[in-house]
Amino acid sequence: MRSWTASRCLPLVVMKRRVAVLITTVVVVILVSSYLEFFIWRAVQPYCKFAEQLTVYIASGPHRNSPGAVISRSPPPSDVPVVGHATVFYVWCGQRPFEFRHYLSVRSVLRVLRPDTVWFYYEWEPIVDRKLYNTWWHELIDDVPFFHRRSLLHVVGGRNACDGPGRPSVDFVHALVTSRGGTFVDESTLVVARLPDDGVTVAVEIGDESDVRLQLLKADRGISCSTVSFNGNLIWSPPTVRVLECPSITSKLVDTNSTLCVRVDRSLHPKDIWTLDGDAGRMLRREFYGRPDIVTPAPSFDRLAPNIGHVIWVGGGKMNFLFFLCVLSLLHVAKVDVVYVHGDQAPTGVYWDMLVNSSQNIQLVLRENSGQVCVCRVYPNLFNSNCIFFQ
Repeated sequence: MRSWTASRCLPLVVMKRRVAVLITTVVVVILVSSYLEFFIWRAVQPYCKFAEQLTVYIASGPHRNSPGAVISRSPPPSDVPVVGHATVFYVWCGQRPFEFRHYLSVRSVLRVLRPDTVWFYYEWEPIVDRKLYNTWWHELIDDVPFFHRRSLLHVVGGRNACDGPGRPSVDFVHALVTSRGGTFVDESTLVVARLPDDGVTVAVEIGDESDVRLQLLKADRGISCSTVSFNGNLIWSPPTVRVLECPSITSKLVDTNSTLCVRVDRSLHPKDIWTLDGDAGRMLRREFYGRPDIVTPAPSFDRLAPNIGHVIWVGGGKMNFLFFLCVLSLLHVAKVDVVYVHGDQAPTGVYWDMLVNSSQNIQLVLRENSGQVCVCRVYPNLFNSNCIFFQ
């Protein structure tokens, strides 16, 4: 009787254990799913609708370049100090060439902020134009060892990082900066002066009340934004945050002594800044050449190049009249000390005999297997250079 009861009860006990394990497993799965869903949502969603906050703030009509408060400070998640200048972020949207003005933006960041790391997040990696002129992207990669590139596809929320070509999402940028601490700089913005270490600095380009483009955002890690109340005018929670607008490089009101940043709203080439006068020209030359003044060619007579003329004549044959005049012009107009004629065979003919027999200072230099000529650049009015003339 006892054994029969034990054998009958054993399947019931096993069944109850299985049911308990199943219920526990379901509860754990639900809890883990809820946690992961919450974590992923927090990672993808920005801490606040920062773009809406800026739009409302601008719509309230404050004076431009006047400080306002749109962000409230919350305690950082750790005791490790975060320096807002140590890390700089760029967000590149669209498939476009990396132009000279973008190169100047990064150079201004390196000179003024002196960051430890520059993160360049891209939707598509910048392309090089077919004429191979805009090679500034590769120059940055070769010159700056801490210039890190990363695709937005490998970043949480990166698929929503762009609102269009050249238009990073304001909310994505805010979430990126506040989650790690650092400074976001727009691709066409030049940093002129070091940003204040206290509080938060925000620079925006204002098209209209519904079109706000973020030019600059410096924030420490753990910052969140919130409004306090509306009483006719907006009242924002402390601490005070600097909200300003970067003036355009083409604006006549640009004063590098009273602004933190400048936006380059048009394409530039190095030749465009050679003789550009004013504060804008001096600033651009300082970023590219390391000196603000206009660079002008200044001849120096301390160390002159040898006053020698070179002529290349490949294939031999008779010297024609133009070749003859070329050599004479070097001797009597440019007044070189000697003319070297390079070639695989000596020229022949009446004009060559006249040059040789008239005791002109000409020397023949035989070159074997000459099939290619290297071209050198000769600047006008610099007759003391080693000039090569081709026939």
